[in-house]
Amino acid sequence: FFETHLESELSQLEDETSLDWQVRAHVSQFLSEGVPALSDIASRLGMSGRTLQRRLAERGYSYQTLVDEARRQLAKHLLQQTDYSIVDVAFLTGFSEQSAFTRAFKRWAGQTPRAFRIESQSKSG
Repeated sequence: FFETHLESELSQLEDETSLDWQVRAHVSQFLSEGVPALSDIASRLGMSGRTLQRRLAERGYSYQTLVDEARRQLAKHLLQQTDYSIVDVAFLTGFSEQSAFTRAFKRWAGQTPRAFRIESQSKSG
């Protein structure tokens, strides 16, 4: 499943060519291995880390903001569309501890991952 999600995200790169979208897609691809370094993402996009930072800043973004958005989008998707445990979702979104994931998710969604999943299931079922 996870590979299918990533493939669909990356296939949209051909349609969505905005730099911020590309950064989020590449970050999402590697989150299960931890948060990728800016220099690694820049290299995949064919530019230096400094150039990527500058181009993002010109568009009103920071790398950390896009990492946060990628984590949030992936976490919400995994909680809504899979039966992965909260611990697994935390790991797949680049968190080494469930407690850090839960704090971040509460900041993003205003509720715990478990409450979000239950609410999502009640809306769709």
